Amino acid sequence: MTSEPTAAPRTASHRPAASLAGGARGVEIYTRISLYLFVPLEGFFYLYAVVALAEHDPLPSAVGLGALAVAALVHIGTAFATVHVGFDRPLVAGGRLHPIVIALLAATAVVVVLALVVLPGTASDAVRLDARAMTIAVCGAATCGALATGFAIRPLAVVALWVPVVVLFTWVLDGSFSGGAVVAAVLLYAVVLFWTGTVRISMWIVEVVRELEVAREVAGRLAVAEERLRISRDMHDVVGRALSAVAVKSDLSAALARRGDPRAAEEMDEVRTLAQESLREVRGVVAGYRSTDLATELAGARSVLRAAGIAVRVIGEVPPLGSPQQEALAWVVRETVTNVVRHSRATECRLELDDDGGGATVLRIANDGVGGAGAGAGAGAGGAGDRGGTGLAGLRERLAAVGGTLDVTTHGDRFIVTARVPTPGAAP
Repeated sequence: MTSEPTAAPRTASHRPAASLAGGARGVEIYTRISLYLFVPLEGFFYLYAVVALAEHDPLPSAVGLGALAVAALVHIGTAFATVHVGFDRPLVAGGRLHPIVIALLAATAVVVVLALVVLPGTASDAVRLDARAMTIAVCGAATCGALATGFAIRPLAVVALWVPVVVLFTWVLDGSFSGGAVVAAVLLYAVVLFWTGTVRISMWIVEVVRELEVAREVAGRLAVAEERLRISRDMHDVVGRALSAVAVKSDLSAALARRGDPRAAEEMDEVRTLAQESLREVRGVVAGYRSTDLATELAGARSVLRAAGIAVRVIGEVPPLGSPQQEALAWVVRETVTNVVRHSRATECRLELDDDGGGATVLRIANDGVGGAGAGAGAGAGGAGDRGGTGLAGLRERLAAVGGTLDVTTHGDRFIVTARVPTPGAAP
């Protein structure tokens, strides 16, 4: 019996909704369209005022109602324009209101005045949401909602108090003020706050997404800058050591060649090998895949120092460290030995690996080149790397990344570099 092949399960997408919708730009477009469609709802809510007005007899004059309808349409248009402007630029700049805000406030004042003049008050003591009150409340809610694209919710909540105040004032003039009127005014104020809060929350989401987009761009630029610094530091370490070794061995081979010593060919072969290895390491630096081995660096340091005529002693064995710790110490060996060869007149250099008994591996590199000409300012190890700000500083960064430290001291004519890294698995 053969079994039918099982369909591969669909992999669920874990991308954020903002990413699926087109990122920050998609969220902004969605919110913009939503608010564009939200603004015309002002005209829909005016229908409640029309229903309340239909219960009143006689009806207001046609001229007055026509003027109010035109003013309401103008108000809807200015509210729409305010929302549009609020998405792209501030509504207040330099202490001055944007012209569209002034137009919106003027249209609001016209609608409120016409509502007070044209529309009648409540037709019954039991009905508080009359045509006039409803018109004023809807106009106020739409105004505060449009302004919410550029203003915070707190000042708008204070400004919106004019809606229940004006409505209560009209009821007082009509002689229909009662406890129910206060409740109705509070409900109208709640409607205004709801409208305003809806718009403000939408704008807040847009602002947060915009800030996240900016933060992502900044993080990208910082990552690029960090990678450039890494490449600069690694190129300094790799090329500096390689060129120093090539220069020393080239001088040695030239001297041997002048004396007719056959070892000159061997030295030139080593120069070629060094150049090839350096080329490989430079490519690794650029690619970010370069690794450094402590044992290899110790062997290379012994070879370079001997070729430069410096007596060298390597004491201790390479401990069982993790790759990050080994690589950090290997860079200490490389940078320090490079500067001993390039910037000091040392005759002796000692490299010592030890366990400090406190859960850390210690690497000490000491040379007697401080007193030599041109060896000041820590030429024994820091040398040009220190003066250029990339030598010892780069080593400290590497060691700090693995929880290690770097100390530099001088005792008489001796320059000592001490590097410590935690030993994995050691008791603290």
